[in-house]
Amino acid sequence: MSALLLSNLGVICTKCDFLNVVGAARCVTCGAPTGDAPAATAPSSGRPDTKAAPLADNPPPSTGSMAQPPGLKIKPSAAQPAAAKPESKPLPKISDPTPPAKPAPAPEPAQPAAAAQPAASASGPKFALNVIAGPARGQKFRVSTNGAQVGRSKGVVLFPDDPFVSPLHASVVVKDGRVTIRDEGSTSGVYVSIQGQETIPPDCYFATGLRLFRYAGALEPAPPFVPGRMVVYGAPVPPNQVHYHVEEILLGDRPGRAVVTAGPILTIGQSKCDLAYPGDDGMAPRHCELSPMPTGAMIRDLSGGLGTYVRVKGERQLKVGDRVRVGQQTLQLEAL
Repeated sequence: MSALLLSNLGVICTKCDFLNVVGAARCVTCGAPTGDAPAATAPSSGRPDTKAAPLADNPPPSTGSMAQPPGLKIKPSAAQPAAAKPESKPLPKISDPTPPAKPAPAPEPAQPAAAAQPAASASGPKFALNVIAGPARGQKFRVSTNGAQVGRSKGVVLFPDDPFVSPLHASVVVKDGRVTIRDEGSTSGVYVSIQGQETIPPDCYFATGLRLFRYAGALEPAPPFVPGRMVVYGAPVPPNQVHYHVEEILLGDRPGRAVVTAGPILTIGQSKCDLAYPGDDGMAPRHCELSPMPTGAMIRDLSGGLGTYVRVKGERQLKVGDRVRVGQQTLQLEAL
């Protein structure tokens, strides 16, 4: 094979058979020396005594991205400038793989108690007073969370045309879901219906139908007769027996009919009773009865829904469905 052909062929590695570039001293793949490769010589000039001049360095064209083979020295020429070294850039700093903990959210400021009070009271029970009998029948008055006042000229539940209602007659108080009514020193009083039966003290007022009564209690025994002492004339009272009496109260706080009895029961109604009122349509035939006791009396309602009312002394708790008499008006407590 001619020297010209050998000077243009690459060098084949004897270990991995990789074809290296012309004049490679080591294999690019495995790094083994390529000493057995033929040296590149110039063609002979015909003279036997003259040696071929070495060929000028002819480096292979640059492959761009291919690195320079080890052992091959390439001098940069003016036509082909040396490849600029890549500018070294600092490696990015590896952050901590654990993400930083998020700061805890600031606690919301607590609402003042004054702001929470309307919400609590708004969610509580609501009540109303419905007029079920009397000149103002059909009217309904809402009771606020602060209560309501009843009167002829003061308050929110007003009956300006009722002569039996005082300017400020009563107050309805709502507290902790409970309703109470308080007599504000009225002249005619406040009356509340009883449920079944109730114990009343002596000198207690109660109403049935259009009538007002007073349970006076036990009648005091007559003083013993003493010769020479003046005695007021009157009907005799049986001795050694306790008597109780009930009297009717007429318009203007005047006494009316009265019953004195030593029996165990005193009855009031339209007919066949100790105190009978046939012309009173607001009474049942046997409306109520009283059983005297040493400390008062037990009053029982037998009206079948017409109602028996006792006068409030101070204040009294109300339940839904209870009825209240104020002057000529009868009001019923309702839940909204």
